[in-house]
Amino acid sequence: MKKLLFIITLALSITSCKKNIVPKPDHFLDAKQMEQLLYDLALLESIKNYDAQYLDSLQGTPQEYIYNKYGTDSIAIAQNMIYYASFPKVYDQIVHNVDTRLKEQRDSLQAIQNRPTPKSESKHPELDQIDKVDQINNTDSLSIQ
Repeated sequence: MKKLLFIITLALSITSCKKNIVPKPDHFLDAKQMEQLLYDLALLESIKNYDAQYLDSLQGTPQEYIYNKYGTDSIAIAQNMIYYASFPKVYDQIVHNVDTRLKEQRDSLQAIQNRPTPKSESKHPELDQIDKVDQINNTDSLSIQ
């Protein structure tokens, strides 16, 4: 009898430890959506720190953009943050994925910025054509004289 009571007590304590005390939000975002949301928030924060006037020039606010994109509101986002924070390993993995994506984005932008542009590659090909025509006209006028 004592063994049975011990086994039942042990089983109840093990199953009760696995239960999460934070309820799942009504508007639940899965891990991929939460990762994308945190990525978008990080990008918007970077834009705000880099060029706050750019965000002011947009038609809506960054918050409205996030709310519309994910069909949610600030309360649901906060509830999802709290819910995922109650699962440290999952939340840590989400944050790690966001950090990796941001570093990859930064590295690719730096590679583009540091890449030398060949002389034939121009931002304004129309102006290059005009320069070529001017050069031809100048050489023709020199050969006539």
